[in-house]
Amino acid sequence: MREYSVTYNNLTKKLKEHYKQHKFKGQTTRNVTSFVRSHTINIETFHDLIMEIAELSYKNPDVMLFYRGQNNNYIKNKYATLYPTIYRLNSEKDIKFEFDILEQASSTLMKELENNSSVDKEEIKEIKKIKLLQYSILQHYEVCKTPLLDLTQSLKVACSFAILDNVDNTGYIYVLGMPYVNGRISVDSEDYITNVRLLSISSSSSKRPFFQEGYLVQTEFISDDDIEKGELDFNRRIVAIYKFENTESFWGSERPIEKGNLYPEEDIMKDICDRLKERKYDYIGNEENSGNLIGTFLNLWNSLEDEIRYKTQLNDFHKGLKVLVSGRDELNKEDRTNIDEIRRFRNNLVHNTKAISDKDLENKIEELKKLLKDLKIRFEDIS
Repeated sequence: MREYSVTYNNLTKKLKEHYKQHKFKGQTTRNVTSFVRSHTINIETFHDLIMEIAELSYKNPDVMLFYRGQNNNYIKNKYATLYPTIYRLNSEKDIKFEFDILEQASSTLMKELENNSSVDKEEIKEIKKIKLLQYSILQHYEVCKTPLLDLTQSLKVACSFAILDNVDNTGYIYVLGMPYVNGRISVDSEDYITNVRLLSISSSSSKRPFFQEGYLVQTEFISDDDIEKGELDFNRRIVAIYKFENTESFWGSERPIEKGNLYPEEDIMKDICDRLKERKYDYIGNEENSGNLIGTFLNLWNSLEDEIRYKTQLNDFHKGLKVLVSGRDELNKEDRTNIDEIRRFRNNLVHNTKAISDKDLENKIEELKKLLKDLKIRFEDIS
């Protein structure tokens, strides 16, 4: 995607004060852009955040501001990183594997929808025609990795997500400058960005998008041949990053949106997607092994990867491991050796499935469960 370059004049008074404190040489666009993508700005109250965003919007008239709330600020080479889940992987083979999972999940989704009498038939026809709508459902309901990134136009929704299940009580708000939306699916051919307004494309059986005021964005290219991975990182559109503490003084008279409202229970699409999530690896199975065991192993492995990234604020799993081992308070060298051995098994499973038997899988599942328990990592025990 094309980078949005931030100039000194695009900054709010607060951002300018912080910029001066860091003593950059001059006010060049490159220095300012680097600053906003590598520094977080503390914000004291929700009201202050609203006023800050109002000024930021006025100072950046060429873009439409969108927000993303996270528990952690993930760093790569000193810059915040906002890769869609499928591009957080380092190996081209792994990315291809996840795209295969995505395609299979899309196909299964359509079968589930067509067999569900509660879903409007005209809406099913629409979803079937547009692959991006299928990807959007799978992303929004967290079925599998996709090339889409969740954003919102609601600051309150973003702040609520930033503190959701957050043990540290510190939230991060990313402000992104995106092309102006001109329809339910907006394709910007100059910036190579597609923006999907979930409220406009969601099935009436999907309740979650109505509560989250959600949008999904992805990078659009004619050909993937010459794309550098950095071009897939939405940090290229960051205008500012704010950090806040989840306290009564921050919220004032406001209150965060409760989890039950962000994730409403009576949601037909959620029920369908929960079933898909449980079976998304099933098609990988063959005469040597079962897809159910593969799914169990890979879900456990994903728990480990997520925890490493969460604790280190690094998207790169291998760098995160090194950080935890060097710290010695989280992982020791024996843990690292065990993880490396299981990682090699995982790679062999993904890229050469037929070489792995059910017995191999059962053994590694038990090893991985023991490792996760030793590291006090929560996981769903699918026995």
